[in-house]
Amino acid sequence: MKQINQSIFEKYPTRNTTLWKKGLPTILQIDRELRQNSKEIPIQVRDEKDNLVYRNCYHMINSYLISNSCHVNINNLSLKSVIYKNLEGLQISGKKECLQIFGNPDVISKWKNYMSKYTIQRNFYKKYQVLKMIGKGSHAKVYKVERIQDSSIFAVKIFKSEKLTNKEKGLDSLMKEIDIMRKLEHRNVLQLHEVFEDDNNVYLVVDYLQGGELLKQIENSLEGYSEHLVQNLMQNLLSSLNYLHQKNIIHRDIKPENLILKQKDCLTDLVIADFGLSDIYNEQGIYLFQRCGTVGYVAPEVLRDEFYDYKVDMFSVGVILFILLTGEMPFQDNSDTDDLLKQNAYCQVNFNKLNNKSISPAAQDFVRLLLDENVNIRPSAQQALQHDWFANPKTNIAVSLSLTKLPVFQTRLDQEGFIKSSTPLWNQKGSPLSEQSPLQQYQQGEVLEQEDEANYFKQFISPGYDQYEIIEDCVDEEKTPSEMVPKYRLLVKQRSLK
Repeated sequence: MKQINQSIFEKYPTRNTTLWKKGLPTILQIDRELRQNSKEIPIQVRDEKDNLVYRNCYHMINSYLISNSCHVNINNLSLKSVIYKNLEGLQISGKKECLQIFGNPDVISKWKNYMSKYTIQRNFYKKYQVLKMIGKGSHAKVYKVERIQDSSIFAVKIFKSEKLTNKEKGLDSLMKEIDIMRKLEHRNVLQLHEVFEDDNNVYLVVDYLQGGELLKQIENSLEGYSEHLVQNLMQNLLSSLNYLHQKNIIHRDIKPENLILKQKDCLTDLVIADFGLSDIYNEQGIYLFQRCGTVGYVAPEVLRDEFYDYKVDMFSVGVILFILLTGEMPFQDNSDTDDLLKQNAYCQVNFNKLNNKSISPAAQDFVRLLLDENVNIRPSAQQALQHDWFANPKTNIAVSLSLTKLPVFQTRLDQEGFIKSSTPLWNQKGSPLSEQSPLQQYQQGEVLEQEDEANYFKQFISPGYDQYEIIEDCVDEEKTPSEMVPKYRLLVKQRSLK
């Protein structure tokens, strides 16, 4: 089989060993499963003598293709469609060998849909038509796409391979994001469907969420909203986080821009998106990126370089709840990002803002717990779901949200020792495509190329270890306040917070 030139997945362990391993894999939790239907003709495989042999024992659990006494881990193996003796089939391959399975079209389609989440495919532009850009960040662009086969709508997050390999930890970060998303099967968590690669880009095909950014839709709601709605919204968010935490996943960047609504007409059916900073919890507290999150939402223990666990996500939830109940950030009102960083690090929450609103006592108590500096007092997601606020009769006290009071400085910590922002991938208006189609641009080697940063940013560099660098994003001044967040991205060198 012809291999992809300079594939970023070449060094992945499953590609560099024999496919079949003796014994059954260790599976702690079943996320997905596919078994052959007894009414269907069994799967066939092509053996060493090119004969087709029935294999009715084959089944899939998570990323494992399992036989009676052996298994294949299909994570990051190449997947492509093949035809042999007029039968449709699939080829799964690494560097050293491949496996071909065959069956009737419906069965093969079912197996391909299952395997697409774990494997790497080619020819993205033969299978999807790009409709419009719906967002862009410092690491990727997101497009709305249509699957040619059945006109289904998805989103695709596209990364430049060259930037991934040239940037420190960039490739490791993407691989971790893919591995984590493959573990997720929850209606309120963004779903990964397929992964493609070519010589220039990596493509993550994910859900297309029509509702848009949470705060934007709430602000635009003509009917306003009540504390009752906030209760329902928070239950969905906490249930989703509880699911992630039970799978040992820490999101580490829970913020309004990463909470996306499935539909515009339902303000409580949200989805947690963007797992670019997520990691798997470990008892040593050592992660790919130690400092990560978004200033204003990140837990104080992260900024202070202390040990942290799942409860960093709970602090972020507390900030979001504070905003939903008051329309303001929980810190002192100012536009000084350096000051916001210190307030965040020392957990200087202005709870007096709660007193000026029509908020139930239970809600006030709940938000105080979530924003508690002491992680032993701050509840877990499971504990939070048992709070009295959810048990008390629902209140219909009206809440007014105005994003004009939210600061425009939204900085994101991207790697150890530094703080960087991430332009949200979901909160921008769809932009028309260029006169050339994406396929034409791709054929010229220019598809989705990040424009010269000089055209997007003005750089103000302050030398010295105790200084910081501000890079101003290109902003459409006609956007609403919610669309203008973040207006700046900051690179803040590690320094004393005193």
